[in-house]
Amino acid sequence: MNVIGHVLIDGEQTNPHDASISVFDIALLRGFGCFEALRSYDGVAFRQGEHLDRLERSAASLGLSLPLRHKMEEWVADRAAVGDCTVRVVVTGGTDERGTGEDSRFIVFAEPLAEFDETVSLLPVEAPWHPDGAVSELTGAKTLSYGPNVAARIHAKAEGFGDALLVGRSGSVLEGPTNTVAWIYYGVLETPELGLGILASVTRKAVLEVARGLGIPISEGRFPLERLLAADEAMALSTLREVQPVTRIGDVDKEVGPLTKRLIAGLQELIRAETTG
Repeated sequence: MNVIGHVLIDGEQTNPHDASISVFDIALLRGFGCFEALRSYDGVAFRQGEHLDRLERSAASLGLSLPLRHKMEEWVADRAAVGDCTVRVVVTGGTDERGTGEDSRFIVFAEPLAEFDETVSLLPVEAPWHPDGAVSELTGAKTLSYGPNVAARIHAKAEGFGDALLVGRSGSVLEGPTNTVAWIYYGVLETPELGLGILASVTRKAVLEVARGLGIPISEGRFPLERLLAADEAMALSTLREVQPVTRIGDVDKEVGPLTKRLIAGLQELIRAETTG
């Protein structure tokens, strides 16, 4: 991994080549831990507070303690200050098999922004591992256990698509492996509701704010795949993608429509307003 500058482990500066955790950490052995990915614009992380709020909720779901809030803010800001980059925050589970967080590590580092195509194609993939409306102690938590999501993405790419679209056991559209989805249906911006157990995306929230400001009607709910396939426009939303138009879902082609373009411009304007000056 191409890391920019030093890695912070519990606030201590570490050379990237020397940065490590115990092989006995259950983040490695069990995928037990949580994380965040923030995007820095010219040295300022967009909505850092909301990302850390979500990290605190995820850690609480796992029973993991975190450093003091002002320390986390300081460490994230330190790595964001390198410029346009991705800031990754990882909280490991520690070395106690019971998951009590003993020897847990708090890791922050910056890496170059990933390159994304201007548009993306999505392959619908059934996701039986997804909550799809069921509730558990980890519902809504951004945990390290992303194996099934990564496998879905690999499968989609092997089939010639840019990414996967997760569909629940109920037939409801859920989200992507690392993004949320939204679409325009007869002039209304529709997106799956949080009650399905999808991630409470920071970008999703920002895009809904932009839509309200533009006077675009919004509907959050439980929608079948057929609804998305019949939509006029579709988009993938994430911290790194921002708003990425979707031009194909399965064998159905989509146009990059006018409302998608307005949301792209509106989100970029909001980001500039919050990260400059």
